[in-house]
This record gives sequence, structure tokens and C-alpha cells, in this order.
Amino acid sequence: MFLQVQTPEDGVNRPRETASKPSHASDRAYDAALLSRAAGGDQKAFRELVTRHQRRAHAVAFGLVRNGEDAREVVQEAFLRVFRHQNDFAGQASFSTWLYRIVVNLSIDMLRKRAPGRAIELEDHTDLEGAPAELLPSRGTFDPQDALNRKRLMEAMHTALEQLPPYHRAVILLRELEGLSYEEMAQTLNVSKGTIMSRLFHARRKMQRLLKDLLGEENVPAVVDEESPEGEAREE
Repeated sequence: MFLQVQTPEDGVNRPRETASKPSHASDRAYDAALLSRAAGGDQKAFRELVTRHQRRAHAVAFGLVRNGEDAREVVQEAFLRVFRHQNDFAGQASFSTWLYRIVVNLSIDMLRKRAPGRAIELEDHTDLEGAPAELLPSRGTFDPQDALNRKRLMEAMHTALEQLPPYHRAVILLRELEGLSYEEMAQTLNVSKGTIMSRLFHARRKMQRLLKDLLGEENVPAVVDEESPEGEAREE
């Protein structure tokens, strides 16, 4: 089967797919039905799954690997693995959670291949040409000063995100970009909810410190945590 994964740079002005965050019960059931049909040989159903999820899968991959072509390769491989292992999906989690787990694991594997034999902390280069729309400033009425400020903010955010270790980068992306719940994130990353809360707690604070260094303390708002990770093992 030839799988063509379209990503945001394939069509900057293309309208978004109708499904944005398939985490609600109706979307979850619809995805499960599509996967069931695909497992029975319905290629049209599988193509619809790809269409529904490819943009967000690419956004997660790009957020981790920081390169458009590498992100495309990760997403291509992720959907190929889904195709090969359709019958392995047990249904306890949503399809998107299962897909994100594959995307995150493949992204981390790619980072390790780039840096064999050493810990993965910093990326040397970010290909912003391949960045998905979710990670770039939105387009609207042009204000030169606002555009300059937004450009500076986005560059600082990309720089700060690059300096997070992959496990912190992943929780920021899954929570802030994808809007996953703690439970969904725990299923995606195969860790406990407490570990997710701890990672997010420290990831947000690291991001805040990095942004203060880049932009100045007066330009960075305080971090507001949704829940305190007190009582859980914290990770730095």
C-alpha cells in the first residue's frame, strides 16, 4: 500500500481537516469504527484515518525532532505501523493516544540516531520551513510591531523548546498543543499520571526560565499550574 502523508507545508492555504482533536467520545467511537473497517480491508476507511490525524501527528513529530523532513518521515512510518498492526489495537485508549505513542517513540528513536552514544538534550538546528501551522504565528491583520513581537516570541519559544530534554518536550507538546488530559498523556507515554504531572510541572518552569533569559523577566508571565504535583516523585 502506498501511503501519502500530507503535511502543512504541502499546502499553506489549505483548509484544516474537519477533525481537530478527536478525543471526545463520538470521535473516539468513529475512529474505532474506521479502524475496524480498515482492519477488514477497507482502504478508504484507513485513508480517512490518515486524513483525520496526519496534521496533528506531524505537529507532535515536528515539535520533537525539529525538522520538517524528519517529521514527515516519522509520520509516514507511524501510519505504516498502524496499518501493519491494526488488529493489535485493543481499544482501551483512543486511536489518537495510540498513534501519538507511536509518533513519540519514533521521534525519540530518530533523535537517538542523530546523537548515538550521548544524552539527547539540545538540537543544533531547527528547520522552521517545515513547521506545522500550529507551531507558527497565525496570520491576520498585519501590524509591523506586533509581527516583530510575535516573531521574537515564536523564535524564543522554539529555542526554549529545543533546550528541553525529549521527555519534557513531549509533555509540553501533548498538553499545550494537543490538549490531552493527564490520563491520555500517561497512556501515550506509558507512565503514571503522577509522573506526567511532575514532568509537566518541571517542563513549564524550565520553559519559563529559558524564556526569561531570552526575552527578559518583564515579558514572561508567571506559570500557573493546573494541579500541584505535591506528593509525587519530581523529575528535574
